[in-house]
Amino acid sequence: MKFNRTINNQINDILEYLGVVFSKDGIQLYFEETPAINGLEVKKQGDTVQIFYSQLSYLFRGIGIAFENADKDSFSVKENSRFSTNGMMIDCSRNAVVSIDTLKTVIKQLALMGHNLLMLYTEDTYEIEGEPYFGYMRGRYTIKELNLLDEYAAGFGISMIPCIQTLAHLNAAVNWRVYKDLTDIEDVLLIDDEKTYEFIEKAISSCRKAFHSNRIHIGMDEAHLVGRGKYLDLHGNVDKTDLLLRHLDRVYEICQKYGFRPMLWGDMFFRVANNGEYYMRGSDYSKLRKCVDGSMDLVYWDYYSKEKSDYMNLAGAHKAIADNVVFAGGAWKWTSFAPSLFHSMRVSRYALQACYENGINEVLTTLWGDNGNEASLFSVLPVIQLFAECGFHEEFDDEYLSRRFKTCTGGCLEDFLLLDLPNFPGGKHDREDYNPCKYLFYQDVMLGLFDKHVEDGYNQYYDNVSETLWSAAKRNKKYSHMFETLASLCDVLKNKSEVGVKLKDAYLKKDMQKLQEIAAITLPNIISNIEVFRNAIEKQWLTENKPFGFEVLDMRIAGVIQRVKSAQKRIQSYIQNPSLRLEELEQNRLFFDNINEKTLSCYRWDRIVSASLI
Repeated sequence: MKFNRTINNQINDILEYLGVVFSKDGIQLYFEETPAINGLEVKKQGDTVQIFYSQLSYLFRGIGIAFENADKDSFSVKENSRFSTNGMMIDCSRNAVVSIDTLKTVIKQLALMGHNLLMLYTEDTYEIEGEPYFGYMRGRYTIKELNLLDEYAAGFGISMIPCIQTLAHLNAAVNWRVYKDLTDIEDVLLIDDEKTYEFIEKAISSCRKAFHSNRIHIGMDEAHLVGRGKYLDLHGNVDKTDLLLRHLDRVYEICQKYGFRPMLWGDMFFRVANNGEYYMRGSDYSKLRKCVDGSMDLVYWDYYSKEKSDYMNLAGAHKAIADNVVFAGGAWKWTSFAPSLFHSMRVSRYALQACYENGINEVLTTLWGDNGNEASLFSVLPVIQLFAECGFHEEFDDEYLSRRFKTCTGGCLEDFLLLDLPNFPGGKHDREDYNPCKYLFYQDVMLGLFDKHVEDGYNQYYDNVSETLWSAAKRNKKYSHMFETLASLCDVLKNKSEVGVKLKDAYLKKDMQKLQEIAAITLPNIISNIEVFRNAIEKQWLTENKPFGFEVLDMRIAGVIQRVKSAQKRIQSYIQNPSLRLEELEQNRLFFDNINEKTLSCYRWDRIVSASLI
């Protein structure tokens, strides 16, 4: 393959990623950046491929398109961009801090898709000069690491924007005593205190050294208790809107000092105006216009709504109070070990069309990792691909999406869509946060807090899904670690999901033979399979992330193993001496938290494992 002399290292990286090998007398590639088009144009005639593009990242999308059509003698593809900015935000604050090597792979994938934005959500997992306890032992990114990533991404036309918190969500940091003086209540910073703004300036100054972008995401969401702790003691009760706006003004001044244009989550304003509610129809939002002027951007997030009309409503509301609105959708990977792709992909189409019709030109999808970041980063790649294709086409079919996915990621889309299965033993996709594969794994065998939600056939379901996912792992070598993790989880659940129900039934019937079978066969099998799962998820974690944070999963999983051993010991004691009581099994099973639904969600580990306080 012959190139003109302007070829750069990034193109070589992309070709290597694609596995393209061309002979010396092969295809010639010519490319040219031109503002005359808003998107890209790819042409092939004979042995020559021409790519014209308006943004650098579109060049790499064009290379991917050329790769897809390499077997054709000639073709012509022209795509117009529907959004000026499109990309993703990765949560690196819930234990998992994505490794530098993984992020380089992600950057290449984003470039092939045509994305031009990458955010790393870092609450305390980035270096602040002079603050050794900030992100201590949490795998924080150094300024040097962020510099490296920023420059690497820029070579592919991808802008990395710092994404931090300047008001709340600093719970890991404020666990350290050195930050107690900065806090108002829980994880909320103390407004109107000069020490707070000295700290925020240190943070923004460090971001300036790490990133070239002139934009910064300053967070400021979900500070529900602001002004209700130490601030209330010092200053009394004040108007919350005035308090927030005063804080925003101070943070804005610091951003301006370091050459940053800030963006912030929009829900803080809506919740103040709507008595804590974000999703409200028919409200007059025009009174909030004074809150956000043209010098900052408002981020409208919505991961839940299931109707296009809901997105139209809130998109219009945000446009009414801010000159520039950025939309943040959700690639659901934060409720369990498995993603929720069915929901994420369905509602993303509605959301992006609503954004386009409301003139919102900047969009991204968020990859949150609530309660431990247990799911693989790569599990939601189909959603990232969908965002990319919606950035160039209003409509496209599944075959087209599958082909683009194969090019950009090397994975099989149809297999990736199987990753939802561990969370749908009932066969329903009607609840986006349904997460039985998490609570059935972590729940205690003797206590059975979720047994009321278990149906006959769950064991068989997970046995079938296990076989399906093991087969998919063989077809997706690049992502085999992810499929193997969920397959081995299903191997646990093919015994564990129903064991509590069967154990209680056998105990109440005094079926000693069944109890002996559970203690001697079922529980040891569960322990053995948990150990296999533990090794698989460790491999997944270390493949994708820095090692920090895995100790949390290690301890959680070890707790499950020990509690199964404890159950085995108690059952054996009862078999030997039936005059003993297994009091846990005598308790009536209730619906968890009084929720009489089979499609239940609970993704807080501490609530799953025990009714006692942890």
